Amino acid sequence: MDDLVLRAGSVVLVVAFASWIALSSAVVLGRARYDRRMRHPRSTALTSRTAERLVRRVRSRPRTEWGRWRRVSALQRLERAHHPAVPRLVTLVLDDEDPRIAAAALRTLGDIGDDWAIDILIDALRRGHGSRSRIAAELEALAPAPGLRLVPLMRDWDPVVRFWGATLLRPYDGVADATLIELTWDPDPNVRAAVVETLGSRTGRAVGTALLARLDDSEWFVRVHAARAAGHVVGAEAAPSLVQLLADERWWVRTAAKDALRGLGTDAVPSLLSVLAHDDLFARNGAAEVLQDIGFVDFLALDNPRSPLLERIYAAGGERFRSAAEARLEGAVERGAEAAA
Repeated sequence: MDDLVLRAGSVVLVVAFASWIALSSAVVLGRARYDRRMRHPRSTALTSRTAERLVRRVRSRPRTEWGRWRRVSALQRLERAHHPAVPRLVTLVLDDEDPRIAAAALRTLGDIGDDWAIDILIDALRRGHGSRSRIAAELEALAPAPGLRLVPLMRDWDPVVRFWGATLLRPYDGVADATLIELTWDPDPNVRAAVVETLGSRTGRAVGTALLARLDDSEWFVRVHAARAAGHVVGAEAAPSLVQLLADERWWVRTAAKDALRGLGTDAVPSLLSVLAHDDLFARNGAAEVLQDIGFVDFLALDNPRSPLLERIYAAGGERFRSAAEARLEGAVERGAEAAA
């Protein structure tokens, strides 16, 4: 019995080793062939007969999955050969009922990147042919080529199209700023949020005024984007408006306001001090937290531990806040004494 088990184990080991050798060889040879093709690519020219056959295949409506992928492969071969029928054929593949096939057509358009391909991508985004997020990714990867072609999207009747138009314009500094400012009053909150986020990468007084107005938006997620954007664009002048959001009913809005105020540093101190006596517990705690994070609390504790202002901050932050601050002060004093010794 032991001999049988030993022989069986030996056979399995030999087969496994042989399979590993075969698989490793296939990987190495495949990589070598791939590298050779990259160094010495084949000619993409097609004979007229082959081109006609590929065009017929793209125009067909195959019922099997294999047939659909052959259709995509035919389109890609025609594209590599720069066949003049490709602009017409790619729109047919975009309409395929299989979203994976349509996605392959989108990739082909992104690989082409010519003006006509960009126009087809933008038209597909407008009409909803294929995944809009996938189309937007292809257009984003082609930046800055789409450029001004994206601006008409923000005037579309469909709010989803306006949303993507505003989102895609983010890398294009100075393009359509006036239109973006107008859209901060768009009836659709998703559009307003996208516009505010894009304006956060811009500069100028008109941009800042539009962002400050959105701090009072009826939708909480718009207020979140507006808080972050206003802190970046407007700077210290936004502090009095931002501290009001520390009392917002939504945790995400309060967090965004605190992040923006931290980014302002000591410029936000006067506005934060004005909130220490606010009726809202969250506002008081948030102001104390930001004052701690920007180093103002530790500065006061070291400079004047008996400062009435420090006591006000402790009262706003609560007992745990006070205990943590006093522990940091004690540690700082001990480290200073050790350094002096």
